[in-house]
Amino acid sequence: MLLFLALIAGGVYFYAERYGLAVGYAPFTPVYYWNYTGETRNQVRVTGIRSFVKVMVSGELRQGSFEVEIRRAGQSSPGLIKRYQGRFSDEIRYPADANLYDVYFRFKDARGQVRMDWVAARNEF
Repeated sequence: MLLFLALIAGGVYFYAERYGLAVGYAPFTPVYYWNYTGETRNQVRVTGIRSFVKVMVSGELRQGSFEVEIRRAGQSSPGLIKRYQGRFSDEIRYPADANLYDVYFRFKDARGQVRMDWVAARNEF
């Protein structure tokens, strides 16, 4: 039994070193990365006036980089790009009109953990 578990752990380690691995489910839990390179896109529908797309990120990468990009759906030019390395904690507020927006999360050889959350909100003064 112990040999079987050691074989499984060795296989997961070999896979993570060679191809990269991401474990977790954003936005509810932190996601753990091991040599991971990839991109994910999430859509946010913004309604009303004085609205914005709010993205909160926090975590620590021992290796690699993490990038957040926000743009209006269908546009090729980015509206906002922020890059992170090492330890970080940030709240991004991107002013938006009523429309559909894409939030991209990009990872390059990332090793560490990241917590991400994204939502459409309004300024209520």
